[in-house]
Amino acid sequence: MKLVFRVSRNQRLIFVAGAVQQMLAFRQRSWWQAEAGGVLLGRHLLDTDDIVVDEVTTPQNSDRRSRFSFFRSKKHGRIAQNRWAEEASTLAYLGVWHTHPEADPTPSGVDRQDWKQALSTDTFHGNQLFFPIVGIERIRVWSMSCDGAFFELKEEAKDG
Repeated sequence: MKLVFRVSRNQRLIFVAGAVQQMLAFRQRSWWQAEAGGVLLGRHLLDTDDIVVDEVTTPQNSDRRSRFSFFRSKKHGRIAQNRWAEEASTLAYLGVWHTHPEADPTPSGVDRQDWKQALSTDTFHGNQLFFPIVGIERIRVWSMSCDGAFFELKEEAKDG
């Protein structure tokens, strides 16, 4: 199932089915499951303003994971750089994702600080990054831009 979120009147963020499945595989449905996460990789479409998330990195052995926290290791950045090189510099870094052990996830203060840090230190195309949080029942997505604007994207449609 692909997911589509509205970024602006003219722009959508589209998660292909494979990327959605990769994230959903790490939902924290049981009390013993630790948070998981990774980075979003995809492309800015040339014909439209739309952005497509084609794949995500998944938890690495070097990540620090617990029930209520997730710290991405540098290995995700190396994977993203390798994929960028493999795809002839067409696969872009679009943001970071992680899970929460709640049905309808909301970002914590730590999440917002992590997102601000990603905006200030990571290399990316454009003026904003995207931050999905995968809950037990729902995926919600936020955007943060370099000028500090922060908002939740509205889910537009589901497609099998």
